[in-house]
Amino acid sequence: MEGKVRDSSDKGSRSARILRASGQMPVNVYGYGQANSKLAVDSTAFYEALAHSHRLFQIDCDGHSELGLVKEVQYDTFGDHAIHADLARVKMDDVVESTIHIQTIGVAKGTSAGGTLDIAYHHMPVRGKLSDLSSKLVVNIENLAADESIRVRDLDLPEGVESTLPAETPIIIVHGRRGG
Repeated sequence: MEGKVRDSSDKGSRSARILRASGQMPVNVYGYGQANSKLAVDSTAFYEALAHSHRLFQIDCDGHSELGLVKEVQYDTFGDHAIHADLARVKMDDVVESTIHIQTIGVAKGTSAGGTLDIAYHHMPVRGKLSDLSSKLVVNIENLAADESIRVRDLDLPEGVESTLPAETPIIIVHGRRGG
């Protein structure tokens, strides 16, 4: 993602409003014993990346590159747009705690019998080397019958990645039909 350095004298809500009006949003990158970087990125591109479960960003700016993991995102009043983000500097061999997006494929056979699909975790907390993490985990739910679930222990996580949830935690559940 392309970025530009923000003027360090630009502080406060007025300068942030001017920046946002131009289609940009402020991003702070911090950590690793380096000075904080105040950058501006295209707000639409950043929000779309977040919507697609991206949590790791490389921002190229003036021949310099910053690699950061999302730590906090502030949204507008209605939660429609990201208006500010904080990224923690990382290196690809760092062990980090993050989330992985759970994407289901197929139609659970239990829903055909009147059951209800319940995805308890759309984003599951995980720990692992940054280089081993992926943005999503695809789970086939076609064979999931009524009153069955897929638990953490049933998931095929990338090698070197572990869930921070207990192994018995249900991630995807098909509740049986009531009153039948």
